[in-house]
Amino acid sequence: MSEFQRPSGLNHVAYVTRDTGATRKFYTEVLGMKLVGSAEDEKVGSTGDAGRFLHTFFQLGDGSCVAFFEIEGVQSDHHESPLPRWAPHLALSVGSRAELDSAHKRLADSGVEVIGVVEHEGIWSSIYFFDPNGVRLELTYQGRELSEDDAVHAASSVDAWIAGHPEAEVAG
Repeated sequence: MSEFQRPSGLNHVAYVTRDTGATRKFYTEVLGMKLVGSAEDEKVGSTGDAGRFLHTFFQLGDGSCVAFFEIEGVQSDHHESPLPRWAPHLALSVGSRAELDSAHKRLADSGVEVIGVVEHEGIWSSIYFFDPNGVRLELTYQGRELSEDDAVHAASSVDAWIAGHPEAEVAG
């Protein structure tokens, strides 16, 4: 038997939609992703909960997917989270700054409100927008590989954050 390794990649991330038609149009026509799969059932396999749903999969260039559940009778979506709207988001990579600029234009031409380009840490250039379901999306170009120096800095930042927020520590 082989030893468990860290996961090799992202298969899919799933969100909720109230309108599969609008979701399909946005992800295929605006973002250019391909609808590659679906699953429909009357019962949730992982929980046994009853409820009819359609699960759709839109493929990214690397083969991973952004997926959605439309669940019969569910009328809430990501607009209604108590979290700040900017915090939960899905960041998707583009291959160059020119691709990022082109995506910005395509989104704006499609009537999507776009924020950015925002520069982060001299590494990432990003634009931000919402899909029809209230999911915040980020398209980002990473201008350089992350280094061991970046990892050391990240560990130091996390340690300092934890030290400054002892009330947040969870007993192990």
